[in-house]
Amino acid sequence: MVNVKMSITHINNLQDQILQSIKTLPLEKQQQVLEFVKSLQRNSRFQKWDNISDAEAQSLQNEFAQEDISFSESILPDYLSHLEQEDKK
Repeated sequence: MVNVKMSITHINNLQDQILQSIKTLPLEKQQQVLEFVKSLQRNSRFQKWDNISDAEAQSLQNEFAQEDISFSESILPDYLSHLEQEDKK
């Protein structure tokens, strides 16, 4: 991806051109453009997540590990009693 510094005027012109071009498309094509934009946004979010370092990933894992364990332990008794009730049926 090209990292280009653009002036606000250039950005506004670019956005205007995009909007004008989209407005000339049939509704079906506009829907396809919308889906494409949504996919770009999703990919951008995943890309940001994929770009974290191993150290950051480990830090996040450590941060939430105890919380995950506590949650699992808190629901385990309910799960076991639910299984026992199902066995009785």
